Amino acid sequence: MASQLPSEFIVNVDNERCRRCKRCVVSCGFGALEFKDRVTPVHKRCVACQRCATFCPEDAITITENPIAYKYNYSWTPEIRKNILKQAASGGVMLGSMGNPKPYPIYWDHILIDACQVTNPSIDPLREPMELRTYLGAKPDALEFSGEHGNVKLETELAPQLKIDIPIIFAAMSYGAISLNTQKALAMAAKQSGTLMNTGEGGMHESLVSYKDNIIVQVASGRFGVTAEYLNRAGCKTRHWRAFAGCKGR
Repeated sequence: MASQLPSEFIVNVDNERCRRCKRCVVSCGFGALEFKDRVTPVHKRCVACQRCATFCPEDAITITENPIAYKYNYSWTPEIRKNILKQAASGGVMLGSMGNPKPYPIYWDHILIDACQVTNPSIDPLREPMELRTYLGAKPDALEFSGEHGNVKLETELAPQLKIDIPIIFAAMSYGAISLNTQKALAMAAKQSGTLMNTGEGGMHESLVSYKDNIIVQVASGRFGVTAEYLNRAGCKTRHWRAFAGCKGR
């Protein structure tokens, strides 16, 4: 059955410059180029990987986007329509590699520490504290104290707080979704930076136990790798977080 999906890309071959060496045909893993008496493109198979253009010794190949105009529809964008047609033609599910093709902002690139009015080192460290330490947890609207002078006592009961030295933590990425070496690298970075990484829902490998004080253990609905020992390996920095993480009190 012929696909209703139009070609996304057009492969242009300059036959006057082409020397018929067939390197482009051999290099293309998608079968987008064939050779008869000359190099002939099969536009529907091209994914614009540019491999053929890179290996062409005469720079005789260019790939352009096919300027097909879909009727405007806010709900059914051209991208959604193309993906549906691809799935209908192949019977498969659209999958991609790491990353996100959507134009979402990367907040890491917008973090700025503006210390232009602070001397380094601080002239008066009591009035010019320089730190990135952050406490995660519910905060009260106000604090109540009792006593006076040198005998002041905090009366407000604070919710459990988790202290990190930088205002960044590593999101959950499970063993299996990423490699063990990647998890170990995250654990090492979390320990050196004074922050936390998350095991994800794949359990905790034995080689990560030494980094347990900087690791959050995750319990998902599938309970993959969840045991009492796994829960007790979580970082136990305060009594509240021992109870939260399932750690044994000491």
